[in-house]
Amino acid sequence: MQYVLARDIAEKWGVSSSLIRRLCRQGRISGAVCKDGAWRIPEDAVRSARTVFKYAEEEALPELAKTLRKQKKKKNFHGLYDYVVIDLTYSSCRMASNRLTRGQVESIYRKGKIRESFEPLKVSDVIEALNHIHCVDYILDHVMEPLDTKFIRKLHELLMAGTVDAYRQRVRPGEYRTTIPKNRDRPMIQGSQIHSSLTMLIEYYETRAEIERNQILEFHVRFEQIHPFDDGNGRVGRLIMFKECLRHDIMPFILDDKRRSRYLQGIREWFVDRYELVDVVMEAQSRFESQIELQKLQKAAEFYQPEEYKEGLKNEDE
Repeated sequence: MQYVLARDIAEKWGVSSSLIRRLCRQGRISGAVCKDGAWRIPEDAVRSARTVFKYAEEEALPELAKTLRKQKKKKNFHGLYDYVVIDLTYSSCRMASNRLTRGQVESIYRKGKIRESFEPLKVSDVIEALNHIHCVDYILDHVMEPLDTKFIRKLHELLMAGTVDAYRQRVRPGEYRTTIPKNRDRPMIQGSQIHSSLTMLIEYYETRAEIERNQILEFHVRFEQIHPFDDGNGRVGRLIMFKECLRHDIMPFILDDKRRSRYLQGIREWFVDRYELVDVVMEAQSRFESQIELQKLQKAAEFYQPEEYKEGLKNEDE
């Protein structure tokens, strides 16, 4: 049996590739198998008109993005949105040397307070964590929009606004760097070349016929090489990756601090050997998928919870 990719079936059926991948995950295309993160579909797969057109007529928003938006609107503090905001903020900021614990990030998000700490807290750690929470909401609000320099600069502005470094003018929120950072282990482009380089990268990415996981990773690697801002490049880059996974209906991932060295090594070696970065990301995708399944089990269990327990959860949030 001959197999083809999702983009080939999409072109054949006259629908989007994201729709085909969604139908594959839901078991609606007979014989489809997922191998190395890509769907392989029998070349002679038969289209079910009822199934395809039912989904084609729906809003273009992929199911996972739709779920997160819905929970965001309801401020669901025990859903997947809750997990994404807290874990993505904690993990990405931790990679950038933010010393807040996950519990402290959760407290900032839920109650606007900081838990007692046995060591002095940096003001910027708290501000940047709160800003990152706002950035997650921003990407969910604009998840289906194509990438452009305006969006990326806005994301950086939201992330760095009001920080100590912004106050001391070490970083300009939403503005490109004008100098080359010191102590870099590789050559970097001049500040005057950033806008044109970033524009070319976005144009190349947005005009690709198919966006899969590796295309998103390559964009991230090239973005980090351009290093457009004085600070916050990694966090902005990881937010973009999360957005693009949602936009293109690819399983998202959250890279934690325990795998920081492998993640950075993977970026450095990308154009020689892609294995390290892809392996780290695939592990993270598996963890995120497990979290989705856990959320489904928790939702199903709600039907069997006594009213006193539900009331206790409500009081805890308040």
